[in-house]
Amino acid sequence: MSLRAEIEALRDELDRLARQGEAGLTRRYALWHPPGQRRTAYRRFRRALGRVLRRLHLRPTQPIEPWLPGLKHADHSHEARALVIWALDTDREQLREACRGFERLLPSLPGWIPVLITDVADFAFYSRLGWLVEYVPTLSGPAASYRERKRNYLAWRYHDAPSLPISVGLQQDVRTEDLLID
Repeated sequence: MSLRAEIEALRDELDRLARQGEAGLTRRYALWHPPGQRRTAYRRFRRALGRVLRRLHLRPTQPIEPWLPGLKHADHSHEARALVIWALDTDREQLREACRGFERLLPSLPGWIPVLITDVADFAFYSRLGWLVEYVPTLSGPAASYRERKRNYLAWRYHDAPSLPISVGLQQDVRTEDLLID
């Protein structure tokens, strides 16, 4: 399969997964208020009023704050956009090699911040990369459905971002014009 066909197949699959997303998860992780704020009487009143206004459809129900893919300690522009690297069901060594390939490719993609979506728990390696990592655990038993729910949520969360399969990082001669196809 050609690189272009592989990228388009991934994006079609992510669109399908985003449509299957669960509304409960999107509401649970909505950015309604900054964490760590004190709960003064004024703040409690404002939150209660906000809930009433949302029920009456007089206030938007989607989060107002933007979803920022960059890490605070990483060097990036505030206008940079997310570039999703989809790496589910990949072994550890292949993932490391592909991430190194993406690191070599990133200087030719200014204005993009990589977001790695993976099921490999290699957090010491990821912290050295300085990328945002969305971890999708493989669970068994009653919690096995969480993997599909989180995968669908992440497809919904990053539906506007260009997505690349992990195999792009393994390619030697990749043109950046081929990567960000619409």
